[in-house]
Amino acid sequence: MDIIAASRVKQNFGEILARAALGPLGVERHGKLVAGLVPPQWLAQREALDERRAARSAQQQVEIQRLLTHQGLGIALLCATAAQQRSRIEAAEREVDRWETGQLCSADYIKRWRGWLALPLKQLVPRMCSDAAGWGRAMRQNSPFGVLSNAGGD
Repeated sequence: MDIIAASRVKQNFGEILARAALGPLGVERHGKLVAGLVPPQWLAQREALDERRAARSAQQQVEIQRLLTHQGLGIALLCATAAQQRSRIEAAEREVDRWETGQLCSADYIKRWRGWLALPLKQLVPRMCSDAAGWGRAMRQNSPFGVLSNAGGD
């Protein structure tokens, strides 16, 4: 970035604006950088970058919420009676069946959820609340427990 004295900017404003349209310019006063001039497309790029950062942050918040929901579901499953546990797992299995019948979900998720739901609860709960070999986020996004997330009990 070129640096230009503030007095030169004041004296040659039109020329400086033309230069700033080509790339960023710094404005210096008494040996200190006090301002910058940038082309409008640089501002648009920055706004787009800020929007992407905001979208990533929002997505992280969604994933945190999904993780917390699954942790709560896991705790509820582990604390439930044996009959309630069976009922909740069967409801999740029915949801996976519905996905398969209606072709509502990728076969990868269906196969993985069937395998996970066949696990003992003490293995299922940590699995659905973990990274699960890189599958944790995707599995929580496509969870058969979504139908139960607002249920307080059976």
